Amino acid sequence: MSDKNKTNYTSRLSVHVTPAMQNRLEQIAAMRDLPKAEIVRAALRAYLDEQEDLITSRKHFTKMFQRRVDYIERLVVMTFWLNVQMMHILQERVLRERYELGELLEYCVGAGIETEDGIHKLVARAVQHKTKPPRP
Repeated sequence: MSDKNKTNYTSRLSVHVTPAMQNRLEQIAAMRDLPKAEIVRAALRAYLDEQEDLITSRKHFTKMFQRRVDYIERLVVMTFWLNVQMMHILQERVLRERYELGELLEYCVGAGIETEDGIHKLVARAVQHKTKPPRP
């Protein structure tokens, strides 16, 4: 490994360990052909990444991301249900046709699946059009 790729460690940390921990650390370092300091740094990185209360940790990011996804999913489900309710009202009052909500829900989902490909094609076309260089 060249000197350009080496990480510059500027802070020092002293840790007291038991003889058993020292022995295990030496075995792991020998087995992986790495310095003991690198093994300790990797263990410390893994520990810090698991601390969900640290804002920059992976676990915190994963937990917050999952909460946001769950929240957005609830909003989408509520919005979808409200749209089905509105369609139900329109069908009964404007068109004077009676539908069961389950039947209407099944129709809406089916119609959404049928139009999904068309929507994806429209979005792809819009993206292509937007990214084309301007005409001279």
